[in-house]
Formats: sequence, C-alpha cells, structure tokens
Amino acid sequence: MIKAFLKKKIPNIFKKKYYKLGKKSKVIYPNKIINPFKDSERINIGKNTIIKCEIQLLGHGGKVTIGDYCFIGENSYLWSGKSIEIGNRVLVGHNCNIYDNDVHPIDASLRHKQYMDIVESGQPRNIDLRDEKVLIMNDVWIGVNVTILKGVVIGEGAIIGANSLVTKDVKSNTINAGNPLKYIRTIK
Repeated sequence: MIKAFLKKKIPNIFKKKYYKLGKKSKVIYPNKIINPFKDSERINIGKNTIIKCEIQLLGHGGKVTIGDYCFIGENSYLWSGKSIEIGNRVLVGHNCNIYDNDVHPIDASLRHKQYMDIVESGQPRNIDLRDEKVLIMNDVWIGVNVTILKGVVIGEGAIIGANSLVTKDVKSNTINAGNPLKYIRTIK
C-alpha cells in the first residue's frame, strides 16, 4: 500500500515547476532553477527560448524575466535578489554570470553570518546585498565568459565580446569588449 502511494506521489513531486515556461521553450540539462518562494510568477520564460543555465532567486527577493526566442548557455548563472529582465531574441553564451546584487555583504562579520545562515537554513530572508535591477534589452548578443553586474542596462542590439566585465550601461547598437568594458564601434 505504501509502495503504491509513493509510486504515484514521487513523480508528481519532481514534476512541480516553480517557473512559467512559454510555448515551445525548453529548460535543458544541466539547468538548475532555484525558487525558494515557490511562486511561479517570479520566474517567467518566454516562448521559443532555450535555457541551459542556473537561475537562482535569493532568499530575500528576486525576479527573473526572459523574453521570446532567447538562448542562455551552459554553466551560466543568473542570481537575482531584485530583478533581472532579459528582452526578446537575446543570446547569452556559455559561462556567463548575471548578478543584480553583491552576492555577499561587504562587512566580513555579516558575510560570515550569511554563510552560517545558508549552511543552517538556506538563503537568508533578511539581508542587504545592495540589489539593483539588471535590464538587457532586445536583440543583444552576449559572448562567452561575460560577467554582468548589478544596475546595468544593456541597450537594444548591443554586442558584448567574450571575456568582458560589464559594470556600466551599454548603449544600443554598439560593440563593446574587455575588462574593463570598452566601446569598440557602432553597428549600422
């Protein structure tokens, strides 16, 4: 009797998704989607989009919106404490990082407290990681190994070259690359 009950219930536990997935979109291994709020409204993936990355909402907040016809490559991480918004037709290469927060407090004692909270009970619900929204507009191409930090707006049609660090806004229809990121040229 218990065996039959478990056979019926266990597959349903693993099928529960705490995100919204648009028509013909796929979340493909080795993805990992962590939503401690269990609120599917906080992670929205548009139609015809392929996700191979980790999306994590931190314990104190977060929201991730990904548009239509997007691709986010393997070993990429989107960690949100406030909001990461990605437009339509955006390509994000492998090994990219997008953070809308500092991830850890600057103060060493608060970092240790955060670590202890994570180990003992998961991501803390009451923490200041100086969150600032990240906005990546339509038709952006982000090369491999790029890191985008909090508060950045990447304009429509911009290209970010491989191995770049993005700490400031990027103008629309431009090619940019480097660490620190430098404007290369405008796209006609």
